[in-house]
Amino acid sequence: MPSSQALAQSQTDSIITRSVVVQEGETLRSIARREFGKSGLSSMLASFNALKETESISAGQIIRIPLFTPVERQFATVIFVKGEVSKNDELVKRDDKIYLHELLKTGDDGFASLQFASGSVINLQPKTHAKLERLNCLETDDSCLIVLDSAQGEVSSDVQRRDGQPTEFTIKTPYASAAVRGTLFEMNAVSSNIIVGVTEGEVLLQSGVTDLPLDMGFGTVAAADAPPLDPIALLPAPVYRYIPTRAAKGDSILWWALSDVQQYLINLSTDEGGQEVIANFSEEQGILAIDNLDAGEYFMNVRGIDSNGLKGFKAPIKITVAAIDDTVSPVNTSVSRSGNEFLVKIIDPPEAAPGYEIQISTNAEFLDPLSVDVANPGTAIFRLESDKIFSRARVLIEPEMVSAFGDIAESN
Repeated sequence: MPSSQALAQSQTDSIITRSVVVQEGETLRSIARREFGKSGLSSMLASFNALKETESISAGQIIRIPLFTPVERQFATVIFVKGEVSKNDELVKRDDKIYLHELLKTGDDGFASLQFASGSVINLQPKTHAKLERLNCLETDDSCLIVLDSAQGEVSSDVQRRDGQPTEFTIKTPYASAAVRGTLFEMNAVSSNIIVGVTEGEVLLQSGVTDLPLDMGFGTVAAADAPPLDPIALLPAPVYRYIPTRAAKGDSILWWALSDVQQYLINLSTDEGGQEVIANFSEEQGILAIDNLDAGEYFMNVRGIDSNGLKGFKAPIKITVAAIDDTVSPVNTSVSRSGNEFLVKIIDPPEAAPGYEIQISTNAEFLDPLSVDVANPGTAIFRLESDKIFSRARVLIEPEMVSAFGDIAESN
């Protein structure tokens, strides 16, 4: 009669397995929870390795893990896709299901957001290759276990947890892996470097034999052949200098410059969470010129990128973009001064105009302008300490439709 050792060996010989090395303090229950998402599978794991469930295991011992397909195939759902995104070289659409080991690729203009059963979301940026290596995230699992393998590109996460169910979310790259202990973080595999920044919670970066914990507000860079740099403080969120009441072609949004900034990254999306991206811009100065955007409301984030390539905290705002109706004639203004009060009037205001936006500035470039919406006949009084002001105006046709600005007027 064959021994239990022989039976176990015959079972494992016919099943695809992989081996793990026991770490200090681990048990069969903790390994089962980590590998399968359920500590209750420790008895199966013990039997598979010809061990008793209560038997002690020691650091350095090899445990064989059976690779099997769960009875219920788990998946992530595509909740947003833009540009070129493929799964195993087939185009990806919203609501598609992504299963284990399916290779996702985003093109030069490709964005994709995946949502898991727990509510966690990962966002893939352009030029990213990624696949789900492991997924156990049902409500009945002891923990939600997600492992994403990203060979190249940039991935950000928004980790959500069910009550009473821990989430173990790990992103692996060719050079390092990041175990997410918090909520919001980004990991970018560029050339032979890994760039990690944490904006909420904490991350444990494992690079070679080095474990580096990163708290909120810190990041690091890890080269393929070197330990990661000591934690680096992320840049603060920029402070806006001027946000137009409505932005049309030719208008600009400004923010105060940060030190140690190589460039600013500007993200526009149609949702507050920033998943439904419509455009990304990069600027070297603290200004974004509005150009060729469809009329509507958008959510915008600006953040600085430092000399290490680390992205700082985001500065979120909501902006309204208006289209310009070239069939409506622009209006001009006049400015008169009485003491420290300046009266701005629309010249020959059209009777049918619903209203006007009047802007004044202390400079002809209209940096940091003051803006006010007025009804017919189109007059506004501004009180400020200045020897001279400049004014201009445009017709408000609809909430998201305006005329072009008229000529610039100068106070006497």
